[in-house]
Amino acid sequence: MCGVVGYKGKNIKVADIIESLKLLEYRGYDSAGIAFNYNGDLVVQKNEGKIDKLLINFNGKYEDISSNIVIAHTRWATHGVPNDINAHPHIDCTKKIAVVHNGIIENYKEIKEELINKGHNFISDTDSEVLSHLIEEFLNKYNNLFEVSLEVVKKIKGAFAFVAISNDLEELVAVRYESPLIIGIYDNNYIIASDIPSILRFTKKIIVLENGDIFFINKKNEYKIYNFIIDKEIKRPIEFVSWDISIAEKSGYKHFMLKEIMEQPKVIKDTLLERINIDSNTITLDDKVKNLIDLKINDINSIVYLACGTSYHAGLLGRYYTWELTDLNTDAFYASEYRYINKNVNLDKILYIVISQSGETADTLFVARELKKLGANIIGIPNVIGSSLYREFISFNTRAGIEIGVAATKTFTAQIIAILLLNLYISSLKNKDNLILKDLIQDLAHIHIVVDKFLEDYIKIQEIAIKYKDYEHFLYLGRNLMYPVALEGALKLKEISYIHAEAYPSGEMKHGPIALIDSKMPTMYLAPYNDLIYKNLSNIQEIKARKGIIIALVDNKSVDIVKDYVDDFIVLPYVNKFLQPILFNIALQLFAYFVADLKGLDVDQPRNLAKSVTVE
Repeated sequence: MCGVVGYKGKNIKVADIIESLKLLEYRGYDSAGIAFNYNGDLVVQKNEGKIDKLLINFNGKYEDISSNIVIAHTRWATHGVPNDINAHPHIDCTKKIAVVHNGIIENYKEIKEELINKGHNFISDTDSEVLSHLIEEFLNKYNNLFEVSLEVVKKIKGAFAFVAISNDLEELVAVRYESPLIIGIYDNNYIIASDIPSILRFTKKIIVLENGDIFFINKKNEYKIYNFIIDKEIKRPIEFVSWDISIAEKSGYKHFMLKEIMEQPKVIKDTLLERINIDSNTITLDDKVKNLIDLKINDINSIVYLACGTSYHAGLLGRYYTWELTDLNTDAFYASEYRYINKNVNLDKILYIVISQSGETADTLFVARELKKLGANIIGIPNVIGSSLYREFISFNTRAGIEIGVAATKTFTAQIIAILLLNLYISSLKNKDNLILKDLIQDLAHIHIVVDKFLEDYIKIQEIAIKYKDYEHFLYLGRNLMYPVALEGALKLKEISYIHAEAYPSGEMKHGPIALIDSKMPTMYLAPYNDLIYKNLSNIQEIKARKGIIIALVDNKSVDIVKDYVDDFIVLPYVNKFLQPILFNIALQLFAYFVADLKGLDVDQPRNLAKSVTVE
């Protein structure tokens, strides 16, 4: 959620670190700040609002300033309202120590009270400020940040990643516990960040810190890594990131969200690469994933999907795929709720598929780690290589690349592809001569071409967005495979346009939602051609009988059945029913995007939302 950046090395323009911080804006934030060493003084600049505001204030005073030690931060408020005082970095009483922090310190109140009794003065309402004062307190006993950090982690409880600097000692320490931190290395310089985009401006060589790692750099720029969980110094491998910095640029598009919607044909193609063979009609999974499924295929009798937000909708769609393509039982749960469900089941009979685009979603990781302790069979579906989900579990990585827009678009499509591939592989083990599977594999291999063609002309969607942008409420309806897509479409609309939108299975309309139908609440009805088309037509007629407004998403086989009963319609290419969710969802992404853009809203960074939700 919060974004952390740190630097220690040769003098660097401090403005360059602010530019790196901007590459973490997609994580969501309400305030920003920076601290650095300048002529022996610790300079702190911070404010509520955007990084651009910080940059304006900064350029008025320090535009050409360089420093050898810098930390910066974007804050997403958890403790204390968004304002200048609660923004990070936080300093100690001596104004020689500064800290930036991502996560939650659960026992901060008792620590704060203890420190106040020792004479420390607090100015913010945050949990994070206890860190700077704890460091100040322990520096009375130790003369370096490394030993101090070992004492600090003994005192605090919760999930955290923090970076601290001492202006006097010219030292930096970065500590990771259940919140991500990555180190970039180049020419004896070190850039620390919550995520890879901030590092790519400087280097592609990284070290991914693991849970419990303390990364310490002394005045001479010598570093060591110590893990406080296993209580010993360790070596972490230097890895090479293949991502290019251009992936974090708009490349001529007005917004990252539109760029990422348009990238989906490539995302589909990349996620399928070397995983699907149209000559042999086979699926090839990554070795560890394949080995787990092969080993357990005769034992498991159900698949359970766990995720949050958009990823949950992918899991819900996975539930439908499992129902129809395999003979396994299945269910999907919000990860935040599954932690409360009795796990007194035969875990050897269940395959858990855990989905998180960031690979750092706190609620998802919590339940996955608890299940792992119990010996559960788990496959993770992350998008970020190096994330906690990727490193801690057998993972089937999507290949969507960095997604900057806060509202998930291309990563959702990649998740659908990954889930479909897993189900196709499991089904192939059970139904080796299934003609349905062979046809689906052929169609899947070419779906990126259909999507690419569809994205060449979205004028109709734009025109409908213009017509309906001022409505305050929407109802989304879909049956079977279209129900999770309806949920996702409604979520996109509310996320970026702030329009109230609800989604239901079409068959549930008569059990409550029909009371809302009137001329002020349009219905977005998902009506592809399949064996349910006439049931959908009945629902559409019921809405019209109550003077409801209907926008129908149809394909070129269902359009003639539906068009005379709706107010507006968008025609998509007809495809295999298992692939219809991909196209219908992309159309809904475009609708939500154009509505939000026409309303003049910040599409890439909608209010109150965070890309990577690293607190529970």
